[in-house]
Amino acid sequence: MTISKCARAVLAVSLLTLTGFSAKVNDGVVNYFDIPETISFNKLDYKLAWSSHPNTIYYKQEYVPAGDTVTRFQDMIMIDFIQIGLPVKAAVEAQVKTIIERKKTDKVCNYQVLKKSDDDLILDFVMSDYSSADNVVEWSAYHYSQYTDKAGHKGVLLFGVSHRAYKDQIIPFMTSLLKYKTDNLKALSTFPVPEIQIK
Repeated sequence: MTISKCARAVLAVSLLTLTGFSAKVNDGVVNYFDIPETISFNKLDYKLAWSSHPNTIYYKQEYVPAGDTVTRFQDMIMIDFIQIGLPVKAAVEAQVKTIIERKKTDKVCNYQVLKKSDDDLILDFVMSDYSSADNVVEWSAYHYSQYTDKAGHKGVLLFGVSHRAYKDQIIPFMTSLLKYKTDNLKALSTFPVPEIQIK
């Protein structure tokens, strides 16, 4: 597969990755990565609540704390694996394109890319949805890295964290966002990359 075809494939996947505001159909949760179903991050425990394998190259798992659901949550962890021969930088650029497009209609939307190395990048962004009565603002940080599992499956691994506020929680959320994201970006930058194994 050529780089241009890979880029188009990752761009299609990035559209799925950013659809945090859309409804999800749950046909049963499958642990595609053969890792623990509970993950502790920054003093909070998250349990596997939703997973998807919509095509041959894309795997996705979402984890939420007790009391949250994948359709209405305050905190979430995402682990995505794209089994594709593409540089991390190209995967991040594809994701950034979707954010830039969203900025045209989302006044809250903004982003920055933090570089650890060419194969290790963090995308930090915020977006909102006021299209329904359930207004929401969401901050997320996605840590992208090159990854190869023990069976030799190579691709781009994404470990992401998201935090939401709804309705009357939004103003306090935005007021405290700088400190919140600073603390969580620090935790994310040092958090060990999950050692996933594709089944």
